[in-house]
Amino acid sequence: MILKAIVEEFVLTCEPVGSKLLTNKPYLNFSSATLRYDMQALEEMGYLEKTHTSSGRVPSEKGFRFYVDNLLTRDDEVKDVYKVINNILSNKLLTKETIIEDIINYVAKTTGCYIAVVGSNACYAKVKKMEIIPLNERDALLLIVTSQGVVRSQRINVPKDFKMDDLLRIMSMFDVAMYDQEIYEIRNILEREANKPRIREIVDYRDDILNFMIKGFASFLNNECYKSSMTPLFSQPEFKDYQVMQRFVSVVDDTRVNELVYSNKKGLQIKLGQDNKNIGLPDCAVISIPYYLDMFEYGTIVAVGPLRMNYKTVVPILEYLANSLPKIYK
Repeated sequence: MILKAIVEEFVLTCEPVGSKLLTNKPYLNFSSATLRYDMQALEEMGYLEKTHTSSGRVPSEKGFRFYVDNLLTRDDEVKDVYKVINNILSNKLLTKETIIEDIINYVAKTTGCYIAVVGSNACYAKVKKMEIIPLNERDALLLIVTSQGVVRSQRINVPKDFKMDDLLRIMSMFDVAMYDQEIYEIRNILEREANKPRIREIVDYRDDILNFMIKGFASFLNNECYKSSMTPLFSQPEFKDYQVMQRFVSVVDDTRVNELVYSNKKGLQIKLGQDNKNIGLPDCAVISIPYYLDMFEYGTIVAVGPLRMNYKTVVPILEYLANSLPKIYK
Protein backbone atom coordinates (compact mmCIF):
# COMPACT_ATOMS: atom_id res chain seq x y z
CA MET A 1 0.00 0.00 0.00
CA ILE A 2 2.90 2.39 0.71
CA LEU A 3 4.38 1.94 -2.77
CA LYS A 4 0.93 2.39 -4.33
CA ALA A 5 0.39 5.60 -2.36
CA ILE A 6 3.81 6.99 -3.36
CA VAL A 7 3.33 6.18 -7.06
CA GLU A 8 -0.14 7.74 -7.22
CA GLU A 9 0.93 10.84 -5.28
CA PHE A 10 3.98 11.30 -7.50
CA VAL A 11 1.79 10.91 -10.60
CA LEU A 12 -0.38 13.81 -9.44
CA THR A 13 2.31 16.20 -8.17
CA CYS A 14 5.56 15.26 -9.96
CA GLU A 15 7.21 15.99 -6.59
CA PRO A 16 9.18 13.66 -4.28
CA VAL A 17 6.95 12.08 -1.63
CA GLY A 18 7.92 12.25 2.05
CA SER A 19 6.73 10.27 5.06
CA LYS A 20 4.99 13.34 6.54
CA LEU A 21 2.71 13.62 3.52
CA LEU A 22 1.88 9.91 3.70
CA THR A 23 0.70 10.21 7.32
CA ASN A 24 -2.19 12.29 5.95
CA LYS A 25 -3.48 9.34 3.93
CA PRO A 26 -6.42 7.83 5.85
CA TYR A 27 -5.66 4.32 4.58
CA LEU A 28 -2.05 4.46 5.86
CA ASN A 29 -2.56 4.26 9.58
CA PHE A 30 1.16 4.18 10.43
CA SER A 31 3.48 6.47 12.32
CA SER A 32 5.93 8.69 10.46
CA ALA A 33 8.83 6.60 11.81
CA THR A 34 7.29 3.37 10.50
CA LEU A 35 6.69 4.93 7.10
CA ARG A 36 10.28 6.18 6.91
CA TYR A 37 11.56 2.70 7.77
CA ASP A 38 9.40 1.06 5.09
CA MET A 39 10.35 3.68 2.52
CA GLN A 40 14.02 3.02 3.25
CA ALA A 41 13.40 -0.71 2.76
CA LEU A 42 11.63 -0.06 -0.58
CA GLU A 43 14.55 2.10 -1.67
CA GLU A 44 17.05 -0.64 -0.81
CA MET A 45 15.00 -3.12 -2.87
CA GLY A 46 15.12 -0.74 -5.83
CA TYR A 47 11.45 0.28 -5.91
CA LEU A 48 12.09 3.89 -4.80
CA GLU A 49 14.79 6.44 -5.49
CA LYS A 50 15.88 9.37 -3.35
CA THR A 51 16.43 12.72 -5.01
CA HIS A 52 19.25 15.09 -4.14
CA THR A 53 16.94 18.05 -3.63
CA SER A 54 14.50 16.54 -1.13
CA SER A 55 14.21 13.99 1.63
CA GLY A 56 11.28 12.44 -0.21
CA ARG A 57 11.35 9.54 -2.63
CA VAL A 58 10.16 8.96 -6.18
CA PRO A 59 9.29 5.63 -7.82
CA SER A 60 12.02 3.96 -9.85
CA GLU A 61 11.31 2.18 -13.13
CA LYS A 62 11.24 -1.05 -11.09
CA GLY A 63 8.71 0.54 -8.75
CA PHE A 64 6.45 1.58 -11.63
CA ARG A 65 6.76 -1.95 -13.06
CA PHE A 66 5.61 -3.53 -9.80
CA TYR A 67 2.79 -1.00 -9.56
CA VAL A 68 1.32 -1.66 -13.02
CA ASP A 69 1.73 -5.44 -12.67
CA ASN A 70 0.37 -5.85 -9.14
CA LEU A 71 -1.22 -2.69 -7.69
CA LEU A 72 -3.00 -0.98 -10.56
CA THR A 73 -6.72 -0.30 -10.13
CA ARG A 74 -9.16 1.38 -12.54
CA ASP A 75 -10.40 4.88 -11.66
CA ASP A 76 -14.21 5.13 -11.62
CA GLU A 77 -14.01 8.84 -12.43
CA VAL A 78 -13.20 8.01 -16.05
CA LYS A 79 -16.87 7.23 -16.62
CA ASP A 80 -17.30 10.92 -17.49
CA VAL A 81 -14.70 10.40 -20.23
CA TYR A 82 -16.72 7.46 -21.56
CA LYS A 83 -19.75 9.74 -21.98
CA VAL A 84 -17.80 12.18 -24.14
CA ILE A 85 -16.42 9.32 -26.25
CA ASN A 86 -19.95 7.97 -26.74
CA ASN A 87 -21.20 11.40 -27.83
CA ILE A 88 -18.50 11.61 -30.49
CA LEU A 89 -19.18 8.04 -31.65
CA SER A 90 -22.90 8.68 -32.00
CA ASN A 91 -22.53 11.82 -34.14
CA LYS A 92 -23.89 10.64 -37.49
CA LEU A 93 -22.75 13.84 -39.22
CA LEU A 94 -19.07 12.92 -38.83
CA THR A 95 -17.00 10.62 -41.03
CA LYS A 96 -15.12 7.66 -39.57
CA GLU A 97 -11.85 9.53 -39.93
CA THR A 98 -13.16 12.62 -38.13
CA ILE A 99 -14.65 10.53 -35.32
CA ILE A 100 -11.34 8.77 -34.65
CA GLU A 101 -9.37 12.03 -34.83
CA ASP A 102 -11.78 13.80 -32.47
CA ILE A 103 -11.66 10.92 -29.99
CA ILE A 104 -7.90 10.54 -29.88
CA ASN A 105 -7.32 14.28 -29.54
CA TYR A 106 -9.84 14.40 -26.69
CA VAL A 107 -8.18 11.42 -24.97
CA ALA A 108 -4.73 12.96 -25.49
CA LYS A 109 -5.88 16.22 -23.88
CA THR A 110 -7.55 14.34 -21.01
CA THR A 111 -4.61 12.04 -20.23
CA GLY A 112 -1.64 14.20 -21.23
CA CYS A 113 -0.44 11.40 -23.52
CA TYR A 114 0.25 11.02 -27.21
CA ILE A 115 -2.41 8.74 -28.70
CA ALA A 116 -2.30 6.82 -31.97
CA VAL A 117 -4.75 4.41 -33.56
CA VAL A 118 -3.39 2.01 -36.16
CA GLY A 119 -6.29 0.86 -38.32
CA SER A 120 -7.42 -2.68 -38.71
CA ASN A 121 -5.33 -5.09 -40.72
CA ALA A 122 -7.73 -6.43 -43.36
CA CYS A 123 -5.27 -8.32 -45.55
CA TYR A 124 -6.96 -11.67 -45.02
CA ALA A 125 -10.55 -10.48 -45.26
CA LYS A 126 -12.36 -11.48 -48.44
CA VAL A 127 -13.93 -9.08 -50.92
CA LYS A 128 -17.71 -9.50 -51.18
CA LYS A 129 -18.61 -6.32 -53.04
CA MET A 130 -16.65 -3.62 -54.84
CA GLU A 131 -18.19 -0.49 -56.27
CA ILE A 132 -17.37 3.02 -57.48
CA ILE A 133 -19.80 5.80 -56.65
CA PRO A 134 -19.32 8.92 -58.83
CA LEU A 135 -19.28 12.16 -56.85
CA ASN A 136 -18.70 14.45 -59.83
CA GLU A 137 -16.95 14.27 -63.22
CA ARG A 138 -13.50 13.85 -61.70
CA ASP A 139 -14.06 12.40 -58.21
CA ALA A 140 -15.48 9.10 -57.07
CA LEU A 141 -15.75 6.97 -53.94
CA LEU A 142 -14.24 3.49 -54.08
CA LEU A 143 -16.06 1.06 -51.76
CA ILE A 144 -15.18 -2.45 -50.66
CA VAL A 145 -17.42 -4.63 -48.50
CA THR A 146 -15.49 -7.45 -46.83
CA SER A 147 -16.61 -10.91 -45.78
CA GLN A 148 -16.99 -9.60 -42.22
CA GLY A 149 -19.51 -6.99 -43.36
CA VAL A 150 -17.02 -4.16 -42.92
CA VAL A 151 -17.32 -1.32 -45.44
CA ARG A 152 -14.11 0.41 -46.43
CA SER A 153 -13.98 3.52 -48.54
CA GLN A 154 -11.39 5.58 -50.38
CA ARG A 155 -11.96 8.81 -52.29
CA ILE A 156 -10.22 8.73 -55.67
CA ASN A 157 -9.53 11.30 -58.37
CA VAL A 158 -10.26 10.12 -61.90
CA PRO A 159 -7.46 10.94 -64.38
CA LYS A 160 -8.30 13.37 -67.19
CA ASP A 161 -7.88 10.73 -69.90
CA PHE A 162 -10.51 8.49 -68.31
CA LYS A 163 -14.25 8.64 -68.77
CA MET A 164 -16.32 7.87 -65.70
CA ASP A 165 -18.53 5.44 -67.68
CA ASP A 166 -15.49 3.48 -68.84
CA LEU A 167 -14.14 3.37 -65.32
CA LEU A 168 -17.45 2.01 -64.04
CA ARG A 169 -17.45 -0.72 -66.71
CA ILE A 170 -13.88 -1.74 -65.84
CA MET A 171 -14.73 -1.78 -62.16
CA SER A 172 -17.67 -4.08 -62.76
CA MET A 173 -15.28 -6.52 -64.47
CA PHE A 174 -12.80 -6.30 -61.61
CA ASP A 175 -15.64 -6.78 -59.15
CA VAL A 176 -16.45 -10.20 -60.62
CA ALA A 177 -12.78 -11.23 -60.63
CA MET A 178 -12.19 -10.12 -57.06
CA TYR A 179 -15.30 -11.61 -55.52
CA ASP A 180 -14.43 -13.86 -52.56
CA GLN A 181 -10.70 -13.17 -52.98
CA GLU A 182 -8.54 -12.07 -50.05
CA ILE A 183 -7.59 -8.40 -50.04
CA TYR A 184 -3.85 -9.06 -50.06
CA GLU A 185 -4.31 -10.66 -53.53
CA ILE A 186 -5.78 -7.48 -55.05
CA ARG A 187 -2.60 -6.33 -56.76
CA ASN A 188 -2.05 -9.68 -58.53
CA ILE A 189 -5.68 -9.77 -59.64
CA LEU A 190 -5.47 -6.23 -61.00
CA GLU A 191 -2.36 -7.07 -63.00
CA ARG A 192 -3.94 -10.22 -64.40
CA GLU A 193 -7.24 -8.55 -65.31
CA ALA A 194 -5.58 -5.49 -66.85
CA ASN A 195 -3.93 -7.78 -69.39
CA LYS A 196 -7.22 -9.17 -70.66
CA PRO A 197 -8.40 -8.01 -74.12
CA ARG A 198 -11.90 -7.08 -72.92
CA ILE A 199 -10.42 -4.34 -70.73
CA ARG A 200 -7.89 -3.18 -73.31
CA GLU A 201 -10.76 -2.79 -75.78
CA ILE A 202 -12.27 -0.13 -73.53
CA VAL A 203 -9.16 1.92 -72.84
CA ASP A 204 -5.77 1.55 -74.50
CA TYR A 205 -3.73 2.94 -71.60
CA ARG A 206 -3.42 -0.36 -69.75
CA ASP A 207 -0.46 0.64 -67.59
CA ASP A 208 -2.18 3.87 -66.58
CA ILE A 209 -5.29 1.96 -65.61
CA LEU A 210 -3.31 -0.52 -63.57
CA ASN A 211 -1.34 2.16 -61.72
CA PHE A 212 -4.48 4.16 -61.09
CA MET A 213 -6.36 1.20 -59.68
CA ILE A 214 -3.45 0.12 -57.45
CA LYS A 215 -3.19 3.66 -56.11
CA GLY A 216 -6.91 3.68 -55.42
CA PHE A 217 -6.60 0.48 -53.41
CA ALA A 218 -3.59 1.69 -51.42
CA SER A 219 -5.62 2.41 -48.29
CA PHE A 220 -6.94 -1.16 -48.27
CA LEU A 221 -3.51 -2.73 -48.61
CA ASN A 222 -1.92 -0.66 -45.84
CA ASN A 223 -2.91 -0.02 -42.27
CA GLU A 224 -4.50 3.34 -41.55
CA CYS A 225 -2.85 5.42 -38.85
CA TYR A 226 -4.38 8.28 -36.89
CA LYS A 227 -2.21 10.38 -34.57
CA SER A 228 -3.17 12.88 -31.91
CA SER A 229 -1.59 16.27 -31.35
CA MET A 230 1.75 16.20 -29.50
CA THR A 231 0.85 19.31 -27.47
CA PRO A 232 -0.67 17.51 -24.45
CA LEU A 233 2.41 15.29 -24.13
CA PHE A 234 4.83 18.18 -24.44
CA SER A 235 3.03 19.98 -21.60
CA GLN A 236 4.25 17.24 -19.24
CA PRO A 237 7.25 18.30 -17.08
CA GLU A 238 9.36 15.38 -18.29
CA PHE A 239 9.07 16.59 -21.89
CA LYS A 240 10.43 20.02 -21.12
CA ASP A 241 13.79 18.31 -21.58
CA TYR A 242 14.78 19.11 -25.16
CA GLN A 243 16.56 15.79 -25.71
CA VAL A 244 13.54 13.77 -24.54
CA MET A 245 11.29 15.82 -26.81
CA GLN A 246 13.65 15.44 -29.75
CA ARG A 247 13.86 11.66 -29.35
CA PHE A 248 10.10 11.37 -29.32
CA VAL A 249 9.61 13.58 -32.39
CA SER A 250 12.26 11.62 -34.31
CA VAL A 251 10.43 8.35 -33.62
CA VAL A 252 7.06 9.73 -34.75
CA ASP A 253 8.46 11.58 -37.77
CA ASP A 254 10.29 8.43 -38.80
CA THR A 255 6.86 6.78 -39.17
CA ARG A 256 7.77 4.20 -36.54
CA VAL A 257 4.34 4.25 -34.93
CA ASN A 258 3.85 0.65 -36.06
CA GLU A 259 6.95 -0.26 -34.05
CA LEU A 260 5.37 1.37 -31.01
CA VAL A 261 2.45 -1.04 -31.21
CA TYR A 262 4.42 -4.05 -32.53
CA SER A 263 1.27 -5.55 -34.08
CA ASN A 264 -0.13 -6.18 -30.64
CA LYS A 265 -2.72 -8.98 -30.74
CA LYS A 266 -2.10 -10.20 -27.20
CA GLY A 267 -4.25 -7.79 -25.19
CA LEU A 268 -3.15 -4.93 -22.96
CA GLN A 269 0.62 -4.42 -22.88
CA ILE A 270 2.52 -1.85 -20.83
CA LYS A 271 6.15 -1.25 -21.79
CA LEU A 272 8.21 0.92 -19.43
CA GLY A 273 11.50 2.76 -19.83
CA GLN A 274 14.20 0.38 -21.01
CA ASP A 275 11.54 -1.88 -22.59
CA ASN A 276 11.22 0.88 -25.21
CA LYS A 277 14.93 1.48 -25.75
CA ASN A 278 14.90 -0.37 -29.08
CA ILE A 279 12.43 2.16 -30.52
CA GLY A 280 14.24 5.16 -29.10
CA LEU A 281 11.95 5.97 -26.17
CA PRO A 282 13.81 4.87 -23.01
CA ASP A 283 12.25 7.70 -21.00
CA CYS A 284 8.66 6.78 -21.79
CA ALA A 285 5.82 4.44 -20.97
CA VAL A 286 4.05 2.88 -23.97
CA ILE A 287 0.66 1.24 -23.51
CA SER A 288 -0.95 -0.66 -26.38
CA ILE A 289 -4.14 -2.65 -26.73
CA PRO A 290 -5.73 -4.30 -29.78
CA TYR A 291 -9.30 -3.80 -30.92
CA TYR A 292 -10.98 -6.53 -32.94
CA LEU A 293 -13.43 -6.37 -35.81
CA ASP A 294 -13.29 -10.16 -36.10
CA MET A 295 -10.70 -12.92 -35.86
CA PHE A 296 -8.86 -11.66 -38.97
CA GLU A 297 -9.23 -7.88 -38.76
CA TYR A 298 -7.75 -5.99 -35.86
CA GLY A 299 -6.13 -2.67 -35.08
CA THR A 300 -4.12 -1.26 -32.21
CA ILE A 301 -4.48 1.72 -29.89
CA VAL A 302 -1.32 3.13 -28.33
CA ALA A 303 -0.64 5.74 -25.66
CA VAL A 304 2.82 7.22 -25.06
CA GLY A 305 3.60 9.23 -21.95
CA PRO A 306 6.16 9.69 -19.20
CA LEU A 307 6.84 6.92 -16.67
CA ARG A 308 4.80 9.15 -14.36
CA MET A 309 1.71 8.36 -16.42
CA ASN A 310 -1.65 8.22 -14.65
CA TYR A 311 -2.09 4.51 -15.36
CA LYS A 312 -5.32 4.08 -13.40
CA THR A 313 -6.93 6.61 -15.75
CA VAL A 314 -5.20 5.84 -19.04
CA VAL A 315 -5.62 2.04 -18.92
CA PRO A 316 -9.43 1.95 -18.49
CA ILE A 317 -9.86 4.63 -21.17
CA LEU A 318 -7.84 2.58 -23.66
CA GLU A 319 -9.78 -0.54 -22.72
CA TYR A 320 -13.04 1.33 -23.31
CA LEU A 321 -11.79 2.57 -26.69
CA ALA A 322 -10.83 -0.98 -27.69
CA ASN A 323 -14.42 -2.05 -27.09
CA SER A 324 -15.92 1.06 -28.75
CA LEU A 325 -13.91 1.60 -31.95
CA PRO A 326 -15.31 -1.45 -33.78
CA LYS A 327 -18.71 0.29 -33.74
CA ILE A 328 -17.36 2.84 -36.24
CA TYR A 329 -16.60 0.13 -38.80
CA LYS A 330 -19.92 -1.62 -38.37
